[in-house]
Amino acid sequence: MSNLKKVTLALAAIVACTSAQAIEIITQGDTTLSIGGYVKAEGTFTSPDDKDSDFEGSVRESRINFKATTLAKDKKVTGFIEGDFYGNYTGYDSGTPELRLRHAYLQVDNVTVGKTWSGQFFAVAPRLTEQLDFYGLGFGTIAGSGAYVRPDLTLHYANKGLRVTAQDPISDDANLPDMVVSYSDDISNFGYTLAATARDTDTGINGDFDTEMGLGVSLATKLTLGDSSLHGSIFTGEGMGVYSGLCTTGALSPANTVGCDAENGDLVSQTGFSVGARHVFTPKLRGNMRYGEVNINNDADTSINIKSANLIYTYLPDLDIGVEWRDRSDTTLPWRQKGQEVEVMAKYNF
Repeated sequence: MSNLKKVTLALAAIVACTSAQAIEIITQGDTTLSIGGYVKAEGTFTSPDDKDSDFEGSVRESRINFKATTLAKDKKVTGFIEGDFYGNYTGYDSGTPELRLRHAYLQVDNVTVGKTWSGQFFAVAPRLTEQLDFYGLGFGTIAGSGAYVRPDLTLHYANKGLRVTAQDPISDDANLPDMVVSYSDDISNFGYTLAATARDTDTGINGDFDTEMGLGVSLATKLTLGDSSLHGSIFTGEGMGVYSGLCTTGALSPANTVGCDAENGDLVSQTGFSVGARHVFTPKLRGNMRYGEVNINNDADTSINIKSANLIYTYLPDLDIGVEWRDRSDTTLPWRQKGQEVEVMAKYNF
């Protein structure tokens, strides 16, 4: 069978079937094409403090990706593209899911360029507990913002534990890319990542055209103890609201992020932390608990926290069934209200 026919059949299987199918890997010479992703069905029961309870079901988080690798003059070249189905999502019943671009990047040796994870994400995500919450996954960290966790253009240079990142600035008035430098290391059963972020930040004066350099630092850790692990992170800095998740309320856009980064022409400082624990009860059952909090030194002394706990059961290889409880002290997105949520889900990786 020709390679073109193989690709066509694989795509047809993905589009036509409601459940995940095994996707064939195609290899020709030094070039390999693979297809992956997962199908996730979820139902979320919400009990907001100030509104009636509700239920929403979705498969929008399901995603598909294509990865091609080849050797060119003894250098490995990788191209990766991925999408999910949050294209027209407004937080409510917004009609048929639409494909949305999540990643589109190329990688040569230690350099990655394209739309992909931010430097802040790489600085904290590998040290976090496992969560089911698509929104607020890293709340309490400097990568707590789902809106800006994958900039439209990012350049990474990674060498061993060092990562240097320049990424598309969130502020429309920025004169420089947002920059992140991080270093990761693992010593026995303890791992840590230390990072620094710098970004040209709107001050909110002179028609939003004046900017100041916002600076932030973060530390994320993970301690493995047999079948358990302890996770912790902390960050502090000025002008970091757009990355910590406090500028994703729906009222603020990348062109107008002054509301949580600056007040009265001065940059606002904030501090956040998260703590978590994971335990593997059996080869098939695992659980996680997590607490994240962000405190802002603004006129309102804003403070928000999110608590969560989950159990995940591997029913079959690559097929997980899980339940997660969450409690928000305040609204973080229009569709993530103050109060409690319970999510149940089934997820098949392929």
